[in-house]
Amino acid sequence: MKLPREYREFVLAYGSGLFAGFYRVYNPFAESPYLNLASSIQRICAMNREIQLSDLNHKRFPLPYFPPAGGLLPWGNDENGNDYYWLTSGPSSRWCVVQQENRGTGIKVHPYSMVEFLIAILQKKVKALASGYPRRECFKFEPFSD
Repeated sequence: MKLPREYREFVLAYGSGLFAGFYRVYNPFAESPYLNLASSIQRICAMNREIQLSDLNHKRFPLPYFPPAGGLLPWGNDENGNDYYWLTSGPSSRWCVVQQENRGTGIKVHPYSMVEFLIAILQKKVKALASGYPRRECFKFEPFSD
């Protein structure tokens, strides 16, 4: 499976870190299992498949998680414990973002790529899953040292 070009460019340009004071984008080169893309995919998808099995109605999490075709593939999370995915339908250049509010209403599909989604959050076109966000002082990238 080929990941979206904009994601690859984002990771190569920024590495691991905190985007806009709130969002972490998983990185295939990160040493930390909590920042590493492959480790995060395994951990998050396995956990969510278990949750789906216990929720027979699939009301909160109605979409499959990777690896099935069209499954949700995690690319990041936020400081409030919410997860962000690609909906892997069609070519990776057309994958849109799915926002999963883990302690709230469940999932919401957005018609944006990962980078477009992050920009839309800052432009307040998409409601962030944090009150009072974004604030002007958050408009930066803080690199992590692995």
